[in-house]
Amino acid sequence: MDHAAIERFKALDQAFHNRADRGDRLYTRFAALAALSAPQDIETLIERTFETRSRLNDGLGNWRAPGKPMRLVFAAALVASERAANAFLDARNALATRRAARGGRALSHGGSCAALALVASGGDADLADNFFDLLEALAAPWWRRMPGREEVLAASFAALGETPDEAASHLSTSRDALLAAGVPTQNADAAAYEVALLNPEHGALASAWTTLNLAVRGRAALSSGIGKTGLAILASQGNGQLTADALVRSFDAVRAIAPKANGQTAARLSMRLTQAQTGFDRPVSAANELTHILASQAAMVAAVTATTTAAVMTATN
Repeated sequence: MDHAAIERFKALDQAFHNRADRGDRLYTRFAALAALSAPQDIETLIERTFETRSRLNDGLGNWRAPGKPMRLVFAAALVASERAANAFLDARNALATRRAARGGRALSHGGSCAALALVASGGDADLADNFFDLLEALAAPWWRRMPGREEVLAASFAALGETPDEAASHLSTSRDALLAAGVPTQNADAAAYEVALLNPEHGALASAWTTLNLAVRGRAALSSGIGKTGLAILASQGNGQLTADALVRSFDAVRAIAPKANGQTAARLSMRLTQAQTGFDRPVSAANELTHILASQAAMVAAVTATTTAAVMTATN
């Protein structure tokens, strides 16, 4: 029998799939992941998630982010965090209003992921100014800026009551620990935005990093799907062998669910299921993972389109 977190995920996945519209399979899987830590029984959870999505649809209309299919994942994260749709809508509007008043960069996805992180972490709309103060403190130089990751961390720290100096110190300490463990610079930069929230086991990070890399060797779909950044995030929890076993077990379980998920999706789901089995689970993570996957798919489509267009133009010249 699988771990209880995997069994609950499979039950939620099936329940969301039975209720959702056709073509929403990818979104229902991440909704199941977002709802994993919810205290409600599955039937109540499903009902509340779809009710919350209806309220999000009413408040966002047809064109504002997140898109309609993605709203199921946001709704599941809100229900799991025991927050109402209005809390998210108010936070999103407050971020947009304060951004217009203060100036500065536009937020990713209209501020949707930041608003979800703020609300799911226990914050509210009145923390909008704190969020922007923290974002300024956390923003990397433009050549290594990661807007989405910065915004989610700033929102989470705003909800937790961290000051800009404290937040910057947490981020810097996490990045230094990852680099010291041998994580490549680019991956340490990305992973630090999540590790900063985890109170990492700095002393055990290096050995866990080595153990996890050995565990995914020979498993190309898992290794490429989770990436060095995902492995670094998992390594920050320490307990390398326990985490590695949970990761492989989760990946095998997810790949066995019909219809079979592609390698990247299965790997991303497995990473979060591993965290759930080893004591760390955030509903907002599911939305972030799906956003990364969709962005990667969009980039792939754009690259293929550009290559095809260039080939056609060359052939006709």
